[in-house]
Amino acid sequence: MLKQLQRLVRDKSANVLMVSAIGATSMVGAAGMGVDTVQWYLWKRQLQQAVDSGAMAGAYSLRSGAAITAPATDAIDRNFVDAFTISSLTSPPASGDFAGDTGAVEVIATTSQSLPFSSLFVTAPPTIRVRSVAAIVAGAEHCVIALAESGVGIDVQGNANVNLGCGAAANSRGNSAVTLGGSSYLVSDPISSVGGISYDDTNIPSGTDLLPYGLPVRDPLASRNLTSPTSPAGCTANNLSVQPNQTVTLNPGRYCNGMALRGDVTLNPGVYIIDRGSFSVNSQARVFGEGVTLILTGTTSANVATMSINGGAELDLTAPTEAQDADWHGVLIFQDPMGSDTTTTINGGSDLNFNGIVYFPNGDVRFNGNAGQHADCLLLVAQRVNFSGTSSLDNDCPTDIDNLDTRSRIVRVVE
Repeated sequence: MLKQLQRLVRDKSANVLMVSAIGATSMVGAAGMGVDTVQWYLWKRQLQQAVDSGAMAGAYSLRSGAAITAPATDAIDRNFVDAFTISSLTSPPASGDFAGDTGAVEVIATTSQSLPFSSLFVTAPPTIRVRSVAAIVAGAEHCVIALAESGVGIDVQGNANVNLGCGAAANSRGNSAVTLGGSSYLVSDPISSVGGISYDDTNIPSGTDLLPYGLPVRDPLASRNLTSPTSPAGCTANNLSVQPNQTVTLNPGRYCNGMALRGDVTLNPGVYIIDRGSFSVNSQARVFGEGVTLILTGTTSANVATMSINGGAELDLTAPTEAQDADWHGVLIFQDPMGSDTTTTINGGSDLNFNGIVYFPNGDVRFNGNAGQHADCLLLVAQRVNFSGTSSLDNDCPTDIDNLDTRSRIVRVVE
């Protein structure tokens, strides 16, 4: 018996088969686990992408003041074909860096999927859990903002050459909310719109950040609730006219039925109320003022004062600082919002050096002909803005312009 056992131990004829069987089992197991791992990561990635879409849809809906549940759920459903469960859909998020942020949406979702190999040994399929937070965050600064919600908001045509030094934004939902045509050239970064942007590659520098179909830029003065002053009630002057070769110095007050300036004019610091008529700067007029605000108003919506700048006029105007005027700081020209369908024209070789906000919330502003403007910091807010002919504008605005929020709003995944 002992000899038979010894022979069995020394017998190696089946070792290869035994080793092969053990090796094959290990290889099959490793391959199975590899397949399961790849499948698990694929499902997790797909669910994460779907939940990211859901969180962004919820944030967009939040921005418009609508409920977030339906758009978020629908976005996930359209992007993830398998069964899933939303375990949390909240705004503001309950945890993370954006906890308590009312502009953020948190989505947590799970899915249970049977894996091909692991299911041979595990009865309950593993659960995949993902989380996403999307928020409305501030983007870049803009120094030209067109508030119109339809049609063309910003239109640059002809040979216009516009160098803004910061962003341009149109709140129009139109397919051509920003339209660049002809041989025009717009240097602005970014160019943002709620609707589409129509352009050729020759109209913008290479690398310009185009942001169509985004959120509107807020009216930067809306939160300040500015209204046209009622004092002084009486007219400081009526139909004021400064003739060529005249040199005058004006003081703040109420100027009824317009101002027609053709000579040299110095504006002392303060608020100038143009009550009806037009603030008209013509011929070879030169107008200078530091710490001034021009308010265009009227007695009804139909007679709100307008502005026109023509014929080689030169203007060098700076808005007041907050120390100079707590109400009107940073505001250079303000057209009363009760006015509508007004058009302000700047043309004919005029030379502007504006520093402050030029505000026409319900009016259009047009730069025509060979108007040439330089601005240390011109922030233009209007219903629509048009550059045509050979007009040009050079602008240089810092960020946080007079502590006003002129930034775009974008929705993105933040966690």
